[in-house]
Amino acid sequence: MAERSGLSRALVAAVCLGVTALGLANTYGDNAEVLTLAERTACGSGTCSYETLRQERSPLAQSFTFQVRLTEKGRERAATADVECRRAYVFVGEYACRVTSGGVPAASSAR
Repeated sequence: MAERSGLSRALVAAVCLGVTALGLANTYGDNAEVLTLAERTACGSGTCSYETLRQERSPLAQSFTFQVRLTEKGRERAATADVECRRAYVFVGEYACRVTSGGVPAASSAR
């Protein structure tokens, strides 16, 4: 019984260390790809220019605020877009981003 208890403790310690390492990598690792994905998400379907106003990183997600400028048919539209990016499986997997508020309105609604 003592062997099983020691094995259980070692397993729990290994899992805790692994989760901690993944959390640190999500928070302090290179996020250039995530930033690029967030910029594309903020722009929507068109080509636009953007300025990063805010970045926030945690072990579970990354949040960004962009000032987005889109020029279509000689008209410039600008807006602030908040984007949140999360991994597919809490600490691992590919990031997926979504606009949580703001963003450039669709061309059909802009007049």
